[in-house]
Amino acid sequence: MFRMKTFSLKFNSETLVFAILLGFIMVSSVYHLNFYYGVTFTFTSIFLFLILRLFGLRLAIFGLCVTFVFIPHEFTYVAYNLILFAEILFVGTYFHLKKRAKMFFVDAFFWGTMGLSALFFLLHSSLNGDALYFQILNDIVNGLFNVLIADMLLAYFPFYKVMKSRSMNKNNVSIHQFLSHITIISIMVPFFLIILTKTWTVHELFSINLKSEVEESVHEIEKELHLLDTTLPVASPLQKGKLEEIVDEHTSPKFDLIITDSQNKMITSSLQKNQDSSFNLNDKYEIKEISTNFYEAVPKGQYEVLPILKWRSGKIVFETQMEALSIKLFIQYPLSQFQDQIFKELIFHLKLSILYLIFTIGIAIVINRIIMNNLSQLTDVTTGLPAKVKNLETIEWPQSTISEFRLLSQNLKVMTQKLRESFQEKVEMNRILTTQTNKLKESEEKLHQLAYYDVLTSLPNRLHFQDYVRNYIKTNPSAPLAIIFIDLNQFKQVNDILGHNAGDVLLQLFANKLRTLQGPNREVFRIGGDEFVVVHQINSREEVYVTLEKIQEQFFAPLTINGQVLYVTGSVGVSLYPYDGIDLDTLVKCADIAMYASKEKCGKNPQFYNDSMMDRFQERLIIENALRKVVNQGGFKLFYQPKIQFDVVSSIEALIRWNDPTLGNVSPEIFIPIAEEMGIISKIDEWALLEACKQNKKWQDAHLLKVPISVNISAKNFQQDDLILWIEKALYESGLSPQYLKLEITESTFIKHPKQVVKMLHYIKSLGVQISIDDFGKGYSSFTHLLELPVDEIKIDKKLITGIDQNEKQELLAKSIIDLGHGLQLNIVAEGVENPNERDLLIQLGCDELQGYLFSFPLNPLEMKDFLYMNTKSQAKSFVNV
Repeated sequence: MFRMKTFSLKFNSETLVFAILLGFIMVSSVYHLNFYYGVTFTFTSIFLFLILRLFGLRLAIFGLCVTFVFIPHEFTYVAYNLILFAEILFVGTYFHLKKRAKMFFVDAFFWGTMGLSALFFLLHSSLNGDALYFQILNDIVNGLFNVLIADMLLAYFPFYKVMKSRSMNKNNVSIHQFLSHITIISIMVPFFLIILTKTWTVHELFSINLKSEVEESVHEIEKELHLLDTTLPVASPLQKGKLEEIVDEHTSPKFDLIITDSQNKMITSSLQKNQDSSFNLNDKYEIKEISTNFYEAVPKGQYEVLPILKWRSGKIVFETQMEALSIKLFIQYPLSQFQDQIFKELIFHLKLSILYLIFTIGIAIVINRIIMNNLSQLTDVTTGLPAKVKNLETIEWPQSTISEFRLLSQNLKVMTQKLRESFQEKVEMNRILTTQTNKLKESEEKLHQLAYYDVLTSLPNRLHFQDYVRNYIKTNPSAPLAIIFIDLNQFKQVNDILGHNAGDVLLQLFANKLRTLQGPNREVFRIGGDEFVVVHQINSREEVYVTLEKIQEQFFAPLTINGQVLYVTGSVGVSLYPYDGIDLDTLVKCADIAMYASKEKCGKNPQFYNDSMMDRFQERLIIENALRKVVNQGGFKLFYQPKIQFDVVSSIEALIRWNDPTLGNVSPEIFIPIAEEMGIISKIDEWALLEACKQNKKWQDAHLLKVPISVNISAKNFQQDDLILWIEKALYESGLSPQYLKLEITESTFIKHPKQVVKMLHYIKSLGVQISIDDFGKGYSSFTHLLELPVDEIKIDKKLITGIDQNEKQELLAKSIIDLGHGLQLNIVAEGVENPNERDLLIQLGCDELQGYLFSFPLNPLEMKDFLYMNTKSQAKSFVNV
């Protein structure tokens, strides 16, 4: 259980344990357990054995050396301490060599050999007979008792909890060890109790009996002393002779008689000593009064001799005084005769105890053998029990004569049967779990595929792309990397015209094209919608150009979808690590900005990110944020510009303006396209339509001119049904008649879903609202639209008007449009008129209405009100350039 320890102490709980044990050693070296007649027990070796087993032989020897300081420095005590030194050294050396043994039996071997010889050699010169044998047996039993107590403390006290830094096992007591402890302690403890009770009771009994015997003897002696002549001096020869005769007559081997004068000077005695000497017990003895005139005298000197020798020299003394004769009578009994008697009885009890111990140990051995045989049989049967049950082996359960073991066998038998059933269930469960595990693995693979790969194209997805780039940057912080964003330009048109299935096929075909770029240094991802990413591990910028050329080659080859041949182009933006950014988010943002820069240039050339792109991006971002705010909180204003016919206001156009506190005046040419891309143009147009109708109605109610008001409507609003509701709402809430509302649309309105647009325009026309085609002659101009659409007016774009008086081709083109429009009975408006020559030429060509800075800048509602008021009284020319 315990091993020899090396010399090593730390200032912790172990140091405290050692200090406590050393303290007990000091106290037990000074104080012993003493009984009557010199029976003594010491307990120093208990604590020395504990130090030996807990801290090692070196510290145990150190503790022994400490005891020499506290014991009497007299030969016998030093010799006893040397025997203790030999005992500790013998046991410690044995454990150092043999490692495993029972400490009690090792110590018993010591006392049966060296200890017994040493005690006999030490004591035989001062003791003999029963006293010698008793003292030797007492010392041996004392030593064995101490080692037994130490062994039990080591077995049952949890020293391992406080000796954490030492490799001590938890308390582990075998049945054999437990039975041995119980057996030996059940003999030793009663033996010690017998010594305690026997010495005390016998001492008391001896005292009582001896007092009665002494009183009878004194009574007889006093009778004779009363016959003496009291007139004679005590020291006279006659009187002294009579006293000697009395002493000789009553002298007994059991006791001595002493007669002294009143000054304790001895007159006569049965002792062989000088009759004239003084007799005073207090000089040499420690006197203890038993009763009146009855004393127990033990020689003085605490450390000179062993307690048994002191008691052996002691006496029991009776004292009486005869005043008539002026003498004292002393009767003293040697304690040695009582000591021999009690030692003889104790030796007899010890012999009985030893016989009982031998008998008990034999019984314990038999019981231990029976128990261990049953346990061994159960151990043999239960060893490898799960394997036996699994292999369906037949198990022969032992039939014990002990009911508890028999019950244990039955319980184990039942448990085995349940275990066999459990194994069968486990086999079935394992089969099910194996099946479920395989399915789980398949599910994990599918989940991984879904989490990291695009379902449509099977390319790695956005999450895979993010992990790939982050891991690459983490593992290769100094290696350059190119992030190439690709956005398909015509994808939305394909979805709208050919349907979403065709769009999916387009994505799959293009993904297959890009997949050819994959290699050791290139990976392709689809991050959503029509956006793809190529990640290229590069050594130089030239390698990126090679990859970009390969990407461009993929765009050159046509794609066939549902029998239709498509040429797809893309916008490509590139960001470079670590030049454009050192983290994923920054690189993605830069590549995205570069891609949008490419898209602004119709996607013709890939664009590498630069700081100027970020400036444009930041500017656009600021505009977008401010635009969202002004749409939600308000801040737009409508300005109004008149159209002139024969110097009279014939209609008015509402123009939206935005003056931001931070950005200042933002041109509609800037924020209207952005609003269309953001998807908030519908809110702007709805507000402008309602506001223009309300303002026109106010002017009419103020008895000013009743003329139509034109409102520009984005082409994107014709792709949703809400436009008709806005028109009806604006007319209803403002109270304006429909003929005074004119919607200006661009020809781009008819590009997408032309049938739906034509249907919607016919419905608007049925409401009585006029329709005007704005910017005619710019971009998508098509004369067929004039035949298909229910339009009332066309506005010639200002690019065809500016400088018309100096360009014959412009004049001929404008004249053709005017003649064509008149032939279709349409009203013709020329916008952008800025000088009188242009005005005069357009009037000469037959243009119906003129609009431009020549007549008026866009005016706020108050200024427009004044303009209309003045126009009712005079010609419009009087207000030019005001």
